[in-house]
Amino acid sequence: MRLVFRAMCAVALAGCSDVKAPVETKFLPFTAGNPIDRHPEQFDPRATVDPRPISERLDGLFDARLRRVNIPADGFSQASDAVHPDMACPPDAWMGARCWLMYTPYKNSDPSLENPAVLFAASDTTWVTPIGVKNPIVAYPGSTGYNSDPDHAFDPVTHRMVEVYRVVADTFNKIMIMSTANAQQWTAPALAFQEKNHDAVSPALIIEPDRIAKLWYVRAGASGCTSTTSSVQLRFASPDVSSGYDHSVWSSAMPVNLAIPGYVVWHLDVIEISPDFGYLSMIAAYPRGSNCAASDLWLASSVDGVNWRTYPMPILWRSMLAAKQRTLSTWYRGTLRYNVETDSLDLWPSALSKTSWNVYHARVKLTDILGLLEAVKPGEFKPSFTAGAPVPLRMP
Repeated sequence: MRLVFRAMCAVALAGCSDVKAPVETKFLPFTAGNPIDRHPEQFDPRATVDPRPISERLDGLFDARLRRVNIPADGFSQASDAVHPDMACPPDAWMGARCWLMYTPYKNSDPSLENPAVLFAASDTTWVTPIGVKNPIVAYPGSTGYNSDPDHAFDPVTHRMVEVYRVVADTFNKIMIMSTANAQQWTAPALAFQEKNHDAVSPALIIEPDRIAKLWYVRAGASGCTSTTSSVQLRFASPDVSSGYDHSVWSSAMPVNLAIPGYVVWHLDVIEISPDFGYLSMIAAYPRGSNCAASDLWLASSVDGVNWRTYPMPILWRSMLAAKQRTLSTWYRGTLRYNVETDSLDLWPSALSKTSWNVYHARVKLTDILGLLEAVKPGEFKPSFTAGAPVPLRMP
């Protein structure tokens, strides 16, 4: 069944610096007649399709589909270890490729190697260095700081690729922005905004057809990866064509209603299902009282990007068979792509296997996944508080 989303409300740009998140929570709606549109008690996949627990069904679904992505070594780390993948696919092929990727190399969890790089997708599991590009495209900032968390989107008017990433230096999280018309020559990185450590983690950028840019990020506080609480923030920018996003003024932070009970949100990616409709997010979150090495991956849905619906269990967790068979100890920041015509949801999570960071791919039906998540009974998922494998330096 084709999945059709209806827009219910829009976020006003004016005055966003003083606006508090609405009290009423609205969620991503579905077509009438879709099983997910009914009450959970009216649609229980275990009773109608498969008697196994939801966790077993999700585990089997991903275990059968999860494939490792082939990533070329970059020129600085000389390795294929990768984390923080981000996928962007413009409406038409750009520079000869349909989809483009940002990521950070991360051999041996060494932050000096965590410098944003760009690739294009030859297939879902094979990513290639573009001709004329020497990765990483952002240089190591020196021993006083490190790079991390790239994300990108395409400007629908200028047809430029716009990248944001985070620099941690001088007790600040600095969100930098740069752009390119050909993936080879980039504008000099400019400071979009900054917040104290670590209050601007994992920026997720979307540029709407009207050129309003939306940037979600995580405010984790000084404790960072060991924080016991966090929140998600949203900023906006709407530059004119002549100045572009590199020199645009971003709004003040606006709080977002996105939380997972008992967990601390650490990283996230956000995609728009289709223009003028809802959003999906894939969230890396860890049990409160643990740390980000114990992250699992969750889905959330939203109509307006401010009010989000989360679900009672993750879609990828550390104790699942799909992780154990691949020796994965930590699920980490991943990226999404959705095809509204086929209801296909592509996921590219990053994960730690022993001491190697890799990116994986799986394709599932979004209605199938959300249908299963809707049917989870309270208390059915038992979180594991065992942290992931020890990391030599720090979590990305």
